[in-house]
Amino acid sequence: EAVPAYNSGKVFHPKQNGWVGYVLTLSTGQRIYHSGDTDAIPEMEHVKTDVALMPCGGTYTMTATEMAAAANRFKPAILIPMHWGDIVGAQADAAAVAKAFTGKTVIKAVER
Repeated sequence: EAVPAYNSGKVFHPKQNGWVGYVLTLSTGQRIYHSGDTDAIPEMEHVKTDVALMPCGGTYTMTATEMAAAANRFKPAILIPMHWGDIVGAQADAAAVAKAFTGKTVIKAVER
């Protein structure tokens, strides 16, 4: 299932490019949403998922606060912050998501 992925207030991922994130449904029925590079957009509110992977770096995508607020609207059981700690964003962004999200947040830094 494709879900639009775009920036609403930035130039990096324009809506007219038609980029998408995906909701994958496993054979167990569990649903996983990978939002792609996006801001918090109205289309997210209709996502039905158990696990959500969403960006929180802030420069090219939504901020940690925006990401947690978006996830709190569609309420995945597990939220995994991504796009932090490499080019933009920091572990503090992922920690801010964990604090603001009402469900379970999984944060794992990649060992380098």
